[in-house]
Amino acid sequence: MEIIKRIFDEAALLSLRSRDDSRGNMTVIFDESISEIFHDFSVKENRTYSMPIKGTFFGIHYRNKSDPMDSLVSVVKGCGNDYIIDLRKDSPTYLKWESFELSDKNAHAVYIPSGFGHAFLSLEADTVLMYSMNRCADKGFTKKLNYRDE
Repeated sequence: MEIIKRIFDEAALLSLRSRDDSRGNMTVIFDESISEIFHDFSVKENRTYSMPIKGTFFGIHYRNKSDPMDSLVSVVKGCGNDYIIDLRKDSPTYLKWESFELSDKNAHAVYIPSGFGHAFLSLEADTVLMYSMNRCADKGFTKKLNYRDE
């Protein structure tokens, strides 16, 4: 696992270790090297989100400061655009955003630390998103934003 690009200093686009052979493809989504890069990040919960329809949009979501959570997002099947938005009010990049294509072919992932919003748009039918978090996602702490809000 290596950093392709730092995003707003704390977040990052990553290249995952991947290989193809006659049996198919193997991609390492998480190993302990990420803990060394990102302040002892360790996975406490994994989720998959299945999007049967192209154009499915998971809008901007984030966690309260009182209940922070870091996450690692990758695509295990299909393709989509991943969006990260800086929601740290004291940051010089506040409300700036970047987007990256994640797919089962490019073996990329996005590390999203606390203080950032996240959104995802599937670009193919039957896209499956893998969401790894450094804590269990209790109900009631995730907040949502409308991208049209100021």
